[in-house]
Amino acid sequence: MKSLERVNDGVLSGIERPALAWLARHLPVWVLPDHLTALGLVGALLTAAGFVLSRVSLSWLWLASFGLIVNWAGDSLDGTLARFRHIERPRYGFLVDHATDLFCQVITFLSLGLSPLTHFAIACLGLIVFLMAFVFSLIHAHAHGTMRITYFYFGPTEIRALLLGGNLLVLALGVVDLRTWLAPAAQWGAISIHDLVIALLSLAGAVLIAGLAIRDVRTLATLDPPPPP
Repeated sequence: MKSLERVNDGVLSGIERPALAWLARHLPVWVLPDHLTALGLVGALLTAAGFVLSRVSLSWLWLASFGLIVNWAGDSLDGTLARFRHIERPRYGFLVDHATDLFCQVITFLSLGLSPLTHFAIACLGLIVFLMAFVFSLIHAHAHGTMRITYFYFGPTEIRALLLGGNLLVLALGVVDLRTWLAPAAQWGAISIHDLVIALLSLAGAVLIAGLAIRDVRTLATLDPPPPP
């Protein structure tokens, strides 16, 4: 299996790429990509613990924020290090990286839903749209030989950045109830900033993924026409 071409054009990629390259150059020789993958998993578990424990005290969001940074470092740096040292293992790396990322995102969203920051149903909505994007990326990779990490300049790094920013906002202001400004939706109870942002991004993401799927079908219908009768 050849390495798939990766498309990562997220909003933060201009900052992320040089940071990852610098870290890859300066890591000790005994650090291997598998160590970093495991570190990313530990970061996701710390994030989940912080979100769940924030039901007791919002101060636990500091742990969740630290976990997000650790998860980013491990998940983003493992592939960078493998490419920098020319020790890529295409099939193994693809399986381990994406399986671990899938598990990490699932526990992150579910634990977010168990926190006081958002309703569990809204967190599950965000998870569903993430899974839609994840599966569509795999379908797109099989059809085009290109693995998209981001869609419309938005990917896992941007998700972590939004969650980190949300944590800091809550630590500074507490959980803000938006019912005063969103009266028509007040019948469903308290509405947090997380509820609003996740719902809007999920709706936009689902529509955009559907649009991309339709576009790809039309493109492949031309590139891969039916056999003559």
